[in-house]
Amino acid sequence: MVEAGLRLAPTVSLYVNDYNAPALSTYRRVGFDQVGTYATVLF
Repeated sequence: MVEAGLRLAPTVSLYVNDYNAPALSTYRRVGFDQVGTYATVLF
C-alpha cells in the first residue's frame, strides 16, 4: 500500500497511538520513522 500511495503523493504517513506497541513495532520493522508527535483533545 505504501508503494501505491507514493505513486500518488510524495509522502505516506501514519497515525498511531503511543500505547499501541504492536503497531509501532510493525511500522518500524517495515521502515517507517517517527517524525512528529500529536496530541488528541477530546471534549
